[in-house]
Amino acid sequence: MYSIIQKIYEKNNKILKEGLKNVLNGADVSSLTSAIKDFTDILGKELFSEIVTQIENLVFDDAKRKNQYESVRFAEKSLVTKNGKAKFERRYYKDNETGENVCLTDKILGLEKGERIDKKVKAEIIRKANDQSYNRSGKMVVPDMEISATTVMRNVRKNEWKMNIEERKEEEKIKAKNIFIQVDEDHVKQKNKKGCTISKIITIYTKKRTLTKPDRIPEVKQVRKELVDKFTFSGLYKDTQEMWEDVAYYIDCTYRKDEIETAFVMGDGALYIKAGTEWIAKSVFVLDTFHLEKYINHLNYDEYLKTKLEEAIDQFDPISTENIMNEAIKKIEQEIEEDKQLERNTKRLENRLKKIKDTKTYLMNQWEGIEAHDKYKDKLTGCCQEGQVHHTLSERLSTDAKVWSENGIDEMSQLRAFTQNGGDIYQKIIDISTEEKREKKIQELEKRIRKKANKKLFGTTGAKIPIARARDELYYELKNIWYGNAVYV
Repeated sequence: MYSIIQKIYEKNNKILKEGLKNVLNGADVSSLTSAIKDFTDILGKELFSEIVTQIENLVFDDAKRKNQYESVRFAEKSLVTKNGKAKFERRYYKDNETGENVCLTDKILGLEKGERIDKKVKAEIIRKANDQSYNRSGKMVVPDMEISATTVMRNVRKNEWKMNIEERKEEEKIKAKNIFIQVDEDHVKQKNKKGCTISKIITIYTKKRTLTKPDRIPEVKQVRKELVDKFTFSGLYKDTQEMWEDVAYYIDCTYRKDEIETAFVMGDGALYIKAGTEWIAKSVFVLDTFHLEKYINHLNYDEYLKTKLEEAIDQFDPISTENIMNEAIKKIEQEIEEDKQLERNTKRLENRLKKIKDTKTYLMNQWEGIEAHDKYKDKLTGCCQEGQVHHTLSERLSTDAKVWSENGIDEMSQLRAFTQNGGDIYQKIIDISTEEKREKKIQELEKRIRKKANKKLFGTTGAKIPIARARDELYYELKNIWYGNAVYV
């Protein structure tokens, strides 16, 4: 191994010498640090390529391999690593049993067909793309190399970002009398489509915890709270049944169901939201106050009627609420009739009339959800789903006039929820790898090659790698290669 490093050093040390020379001649120290960075990048790429070559040679020389696989041809492959693009050649072999062409070195190293980016690099790209544009993300991961926005997008969309939900042991399940299921949506502009596409978001939690109290901390201007036991689902969810099946399964796996007294499904009253009460045991629908206030504010043009409406709703009086809305409708109709007689334009009033009629219909249809605030007032925490929509979806999907494809909306929504739930992107990429399980004979070959590689590169048949004083990323990457933990795409 050290001879390989020495060889690479002798080939490229002029970079270091030039940087040092510049500093000694009065240049800023950054001249040297840049030279060191350039050298280590080259070292990383060339060392990786050289190791692959060594492994390939061991495969080619393996006696048992010759009985099972026939060498066919060389083929070049490139791999984008954190040090830059590494290039190397390896052989394709023909399986004497099946006649299939296979690259044995790729199999041993975990390199998959057609892939050109290291899994850790891919994970970092996706991590960046979770918060910023594909174009910007592709410029930030690999030094002096730009990965195209198309490539970044392809890697985001290639994967399914739903969390793998596993059932907890009974003693590890969450104890809670009440759980809260907030549901809302973001409206995202879609390419080649009029209007917007809806991405849904479901937030599950058990209670709210106060983090900051302005009355105790003078510099804090507002109360900040966090959701306890929070878990998020997001995506297009065109199939309502699929959405609620996911939620129900999560609750079954996570909570002690026998101890749940009430599951509150909270939202604007859309049919797909109310459908949750059919899927979630012991659930009731609660109309969130944000959307309730939004409809009440449709009466902002008439302060008197608006105040009366607020009082009627606060008293949970459906009859008075309906009467007030009828009064509002009658007044607008009279105004329209008067303007018609005077030959005035009535379009503005007709639009208002429609809005007020819609408000009446909405309030009456959602009255059960309104009354729930009175019935369960000692249990409810208040709905904060608008903030979740903004933080999870809008910040990435619907700000700055962004336009998305339908698949892009779905995958990015899932990715945002995945990271909020604490998902490990790198581990997810490994888990969903499409590589087929290696055949027994390839596993046996791999075992032999690893043993030979340790002896050739480190002078031992054991699995021990010499310990450097500074264990940098390169050290751990090499270690992972020999222990079989590193998976490259």
